[in-house]
Amino acid sequence: MTVMVPGKEASEGMQKEPFCRWGELRELGVATVWGDPADCAAAAGAGKRFDVVVDNNGKDLATCQPVIDWAAGEARARQFLYVSSAGIYLPSDTPPLVEGDPVDTTASHVAVEEYLARSSLAESVFRPQYIVGPGNNKDCEEWFFDRIARGRPVPIPGNGLAITNVAQAEDLAKMIALAVDNEAAHGGLFNCVADRGVTLDGMVRLCAEAAGRAPGDIEIVHYDPEVVGVNAKKAFPFRHAYNFFSEPRAAVDTLGMTFERGLGDALKERWATYVESGRATKDLSEKFALDDLILQASGTSQAA
Repeated sequence: MTVMVPGKEASEGMQKEPFCRWGELRELGVATVWGDPADCAAAAGAGKRFDVVVDNNGKDLATCQPVIDWAAGEARARQFLYVSSAGIYLPSDTPPLVEGDPVDTTASHVAVEEYLARSSLAESVFRPQYIVGPGNNKDCEEWFFDRIARGRPVPIPGNGLAITNVAQAEDLAKMIALAVDNEAAHGGLFNCVADRGVTLDGMVRLCAEAAGRAPGDIEIVHYDPEVVGVNAKKAFPFRHAYNFFSEPRAAVDTLGMTFERGLGDALKERWATYVESGRATKDLSEKFALDDLILQASGTSQAA
């Protein structure tokens, strides 16, 4: 197996978590190479063949088309698995969102999906939503832990009842692996998500439970971003403050996907890692500037 990483191994960004952990893969026998997706052959080796290509990097056609063309041409791949995004779905009056529901045709991932479908490759598309777990380069559970660890109120946009989907990284990897060399997956579209949703307030409470806190110890402050005057996408880790969740119907029916543990158990494991990393006691006061604006506008006392 070979993993290609866009960029240069010696760059400053590659020295930070989680990008500095490629050595863990090499210890497992995985080859890692660095380069430009526009020239995969230069990084992977000219003339080198690959049975299956997985693109977990590209978000637009300009980035993905060279990879798809290389896979279908010089690499002579049998199968191409593309990690798209469930964020391309349009809001629905009849959630949960399932494969085949309308999407925002202006979204960059859509153009990639359409180009891939026209290629000669046996393709499968995976649409993840929000992810918890090791190796994630975006804060999800950590955002909640940062506030819970310091006894701060947790500001939640809306009324807290909006439902979303927060999946475990291990489950996403398992789902993609189930598609490898699986003819049933060819031409398939799969919501790469958990089998249950969670409310925004529920996410707070699950994170608090993972941290060993009693529900009554955590103050949740609901707010209207427009009234407070903040951009909710900058003040909160989830993009939507309304019901926006998908379910893995196709993966269960077609790939035989199963889910072994709930989100609460995964968050307990993540809390232990969070504490071990030292982040629980690190000075993060500068991260709470928007929180403080929200709490002040909501008439809530600010925590130290």
